[in-house]
Amino acid sequence: MEIRELKISANISGGTAAAGAKTYRITLPSSWVKKMDLDHADAKAEVVFDGTSIIIRPKVSEDILLFQSQALKAGHEVVRYEYFVQETLCSTILCDFTEKILRVKNHTDQILKTAFGRQERPTWDDFIEFLEERCVPKSRENINILLKEMGLTEYDPIQIVEKTQGRMAEDAQWLKITRL
Repeated sequence: MEIRELKISANISGGTAAAGAKTYRITLPSSWVKKMDLDHADAKAEVVFDGTSIIIRPKVSEDILLFQSQALKAGHEVVRYEYFVQETLCSTILCDFTEKILRVKNHTDQILKTAFGRQERPTWDDFIEFLEERCVPKSRENINILLKEMGLTEYDPIQIVEKTQGRMAEDAQWLKITRL
């Protein structure tokens, strides 16, 4: 990891901006931009703000296959989750475990049968919550005995779903999981 102190420049906004509005800029080192493969005319960056930090990363494609290709090319851990209702594929979820980002493609117009409903850009937290819904509840009595029977030492929705395919007694939904 390389750390540099960069100057932030402030400019007074013009046009229809509110009185006293400013814009801010930081100039990035060329070597960083080149390493991120953002040094060409059609390059796009994705900027994420979590309340305390700003992360700048190459924009990943909305196209699920291009997203997969880019993540694998970068050497990331990628897992495909195919969400079924009975034998019907309803959603494909591609997860980049290295960057903790995902892309979803729905294969049905029936919102109630999709993995994330109307949500088009679920977050990593949304994904973990989705997996938790496909697991035995963490508060279940004797959960430690169940985990031990699965060969697990702690409650981890990712590992539980890998063991159970996300199958629940009360529904016909399940997940096919493929490590790419």
